Amino acid sequence: MQKYKKIHIWEFPPTLTFVRLNNRFRLNFFNKLIRKVGSRQKLLNLINKASLKYDIKRNHSPLNLYSWIKGQKFDRGKNRTINIPLWVLIESSKILSNNKYKEIIHRIEKNIEYYTSWGNANPVKKTKLPLYLTPEMVSVIFHFLGDGHLGKKRVTASYRQMNKQGLNNFLQKLKNIFGDFNYSKSEFKDGRLNIPKIIADFYKYYFKLPNTNTFEAFVPNNIKNLDKEFLIAGLAAFIVDEAHIKEVITIYSKNKKLITDIRDIAIKLNYLSFPISKKYAYGKFDCYRFNISSKSFKKFYLDLQKLSAKFSTCTLVQKQDRLINRIQTISSV
Repeated sequence: MQKYKKIHIWEFPPTLTFVRLNNRFRLNFFNKLIRKVGSRQKLLNLINKASLKYDIKRNHSPLNLYSWIKGQKFDRGKNRTINIPLWVLIESSKILSNNKYKEIIHRIEKNIEYYTSWGNANPVKKTKLPLYLTPEMVSVIFHFLGDGHLGKKRVTASYRQMNKQGLNNFLQKLKNIFGDFNYSKSEFKDGRLNIPKIIADFYKYYFKLPNTNTFEAFVPNNIKNLDKEFLIAGLAAFIVDEAHIKEVITIYSKNKKLITDIRDIAIKLNYLSFPISKKYAYGKFDCYRFNISSKSFKKFYLDLQKLSAKFSTCTLVQKQDRLINRIQTISSV
């Protein structure tokens, strides 16, 4: 992983990320903060002042601070777990730092038990922090553009794939990248994986992703301009979701901007790609599509082999054998 950029917890969306620190570290951290500034009220005043940087328009109360320190609060007859907003940890580290902010925030990262989104959102446990900006991480974006979506208010981010091998492969990608999380086994059996909100929030924030809805999605330039192995991983992921492999690889979408972006990536990778055309079904427009020529199959396969040697999930999964069989058929002619 040495060649790939590290992504630290402080690069997550600061107002949407909530962190659970282990008890000993959390109590020690806040005790040091209070001793440094003089009192809990003075610490709270500094935190509320810093909140303006994040466009937070309400002041936090002494009860909020007490709950962050204790990691819980008593509410309606029950103890509720309370996690700390990431922005609070960032700003508190600056207060405590004495020009050692990075050292402190790194220690925080090492003592995270889990991170999550607001409310009762599904947490990511056994975290793999820091993350790494790898082709595997980028390939997930193309799954979102294919058979997934990043969610919106009251709509959970999810991925749908009726092929169990393909669905398991996507789940393994997320676990490889982020860590462990719970998911509905019954929905998974029906071909659907609901994705923890914090993972969707991370992708939208870190990669500045646009809407991934069917008719509005596109591949932003910051993704299209990544190195070759990232684009190979992305193209393969999209083919798993939105393509047929026969005499040619036919890639399709109802979104012309998106299919144009995918074709641009294939061309950038030097795969012979034919112009985009319209497909009709029963006399009505069905989708846009383009073909990658069989002349590029062997090159594509060799590129995938090299990539999957490093990232085993970055393949054509259930469609890999189709590509191999087509290459063997062509070679025997």
